[in-house]
Amino acid sequence: MKATYIVHGFVQGVGYRAYVKALADRLGIGGIVMNQADGSVLVIAMGEEVVLKNFEEGLDLSMKYGIQVQLIEKQYEPDGDNAAEIDFSTFSIVKG
Repeated sequence: MKATYIVHGFVQGVGYRAYVKALADRLGIGGIVMNQADGSVLVIAMGEEVVLKNFEEGLDLSMKYGIQVQLIEKQYEPDGDNAAEIDFSTFSIVKG
């Protein structure tokens, strides 16, 4: 299953992308994380549904490490609906 998350709040310049990558690596999830121009962070991940639910719970940090997640928008798609050119065999921080 593919999941797309847009994370809003105080999530740029506080190590959030590195935290997300470490979480994804620990759970064995492939995908990307990148800052967006509007101050949000985009996360695109591929994995089993149960694992993605654990990942999603881990994305919701409030007042930890200076990170303040206020809202997470999410969208799920079947594995085959991948229009983007993303290598899901690893998880990467993309410069945005």
